[in-house]
Amino acid sequence: MFMPRSLKLKRAPESQQQQQNPKRSKATSEDTVSTSPPDTCPSDETVHIEKEEEPHQIETEEADEEEEPVKSFKKNQRWPEPGEPVCVMCGRYGEYICDKTDNDVCSLECKASHLAKMCLDFGEKVFSIDLQEGPESSSAADTELSYSYKEDVFISELTEEQVERVKTELAIVTAGTEVCRPIIEFEHCNFPTALRLNLKKAGYEAPTPIQMQMLPVGLNGRDVIASADTGSGKTVAFLLPVVMHSLQSRTASPSCPTCLILTPTRELAIQIEKQTKELVMSLPNMRTALLVGGMPLPPQLHRLKQNIKIVIATPGRLLEILKQKAVRLDNIRAVVVDEADTMLKMGFQQQVLEILEQVPEEHQTLLTSATIPKGTEQLAARLTREPVSITIGQKNQPCSNVRQIVLWVEEPSKKKKLFEIFDLKLYQPPVVVFVDCKLGADLLCEAVQKVMGLNTVAIHSDKMQWERNKIVKGLLEGQFEVVVSTGILGRGLDLVNVKLVVNFDMPANMDEYVHQIGRAGRLGHRGTAITFMNNNNKWLFLDIVNRVKPTGSILPPQLLNSPHLHEQQRRATQRSSRGEDVLVSKSNLIDIIRKHDKRSAKK
Repeated sequence: MFMPRSLKLKRAPESQQQQQNPKRSKATSEDTVSTSPPDTCPSDETVHIEKEEEPHQIETEEADEEEEPVKSFKKNQRWPEPGEPVCVMCGRYGEYICDKTDNDVCSLECKASHLAKMCLDFGEKVFSIDLQEGPESSSAADTELSYSYKEDVFISELTEEQVERVKTELAIVTAGTEVCRPIIEFEHCNFPTALRLNLKKAGYEAPTPIQMQMLPVGLNGRDVIASADTGSGKTVAFLLPVVMHSLQSRTASPSCPTCLILTPTRELAIQIEKQTKELVMSLPNMRTALLVGGMPLPPQLHRLKQNIKIVIATPGRLLEILKQKAVRLDNIRAVVVDEADTMLKMGFQQQVLEILEQVPEEHQTLLTSATIPKGTEQLAARLTREPVSITIGQKNQPCSNVRQIVLWVEEPSKKKKLFEIFDLKLYQPPVVVFVDCKLGADLLCEAVQKVMGLNTVAIHSDKMQWERNKIVKGLLEGQFEVVVSTGILGRGLDLVNVKLVVNFDMPANMDEYVHQIGRAGRLGHRGTAITFMNNNNKWLFLDIVNRVKPTGSILPPQLLNSPHLHEQQRRATQRSSRGEDVLVSKSNLIDIIRKHDKRSAKK
């Protein structure tokens, strides 16, 4: 029924023959060149020749042992050593990589079971690719490999007024030269059949605004700086161009990937790899490698020895592997920097620049984030060539699907207020509570468990990576009622079932605030974010008022009547009148100097 099953039936007699008389199979392959054909050669002479050459075949046998046939049954596979790949079906040593799903398997038996489990919707199409060996299949493969984006006829026939109306209604703002028109449906991109089926199976029926505009631009090979709300579908918007770039690369050499995706956190990298595997399923030779810290290094190095097309990595672990020369970046065609505002700050900036130095100059760069401040935007512009800037909605603003509630709570009363929120039973678990330190996460988790009796867990960077993976998986599956977290859950993760986020400690800046409350409004769902504030956060009073007040939410009187807020408003008014809020650049530097000269002359 399955292609792997037919392979097993073919391999069985060969393996039996090798076990019964392994020397004969090796000797006949050599003797047929110098002696008579095997049909006319007597069996006694053949045995005699084998015995004579037996001492000279020790090295040949050792070399052949390395080329063992693929194991047919899982019972023939050993159990893994610590740090080795594990079969996704039975847990044995994952010696092989499934060419359809890019997952580790131990045998042809487990491959068949895995394909039956993962590819039910494809039916016979999954295996028809392997069975077709005629010119039609090769021409189809060449067509996919020579893919280039062409504007669909429907999009081309739209007038400029219609295109502008679509962009206005969807709040799509673009900047740059020769910007492609947005698509309306995924079919307008003319993706390969298998990729279209993967999109539908993953639940992507229609593109979101960021996908509508970013896909044609990215597929055309242009550099992109994209800013859109949290949960707006930015990941798929950059993954599809990456997949098509990788698919066009006809050959892949070990340790030399085609595309690179950089993320600030391990959890986000794991999520992106999972989404990538969903998209590349059944596509030929599309393998991914996950390179993140906190997980054993040997399996990641083993993975890189395969023909990897896409690498998803955190900067620290990638640099570590680059120093060992276990991976080369001289064949990279596309680089994605997700959560660009974090990646281009001082913490990651030097690492990212060091990685990009090893990437060829002729490559595509895609930078995405929900918030891109002006300073980061200028640095991003220097890392790209003639980029297309895409903004969905208002730049650096919270997600419109999240209802924001700000409560004035003094430090000693925070736990009591949190317990009151839980006691009202107005929320639907799970709830994510953000705190500012690891010790605070552990202490608050313990307090919620003891006082409220809720199934609570804490997650932070001191936890082992396998613990963090287990917690994130449990959160998505609804195993926990409350998850107390530091900022590691605040970036990029699709916590679809989370409807309530509580900022127990106000984030240090408004960019982190936007990302954290965005965990409650994913993929168009409505959510609520409750934030505790007091005078310890006085430097953010003006920013929080400017972000929350336009949404219609009621702000606490202690905040609106605070002298710190009034002082910040006064200073902001003065700066705007003097023009001091203008960022210094090459274009306005001379004008700023002249203004200062006039002021000094008046004095």
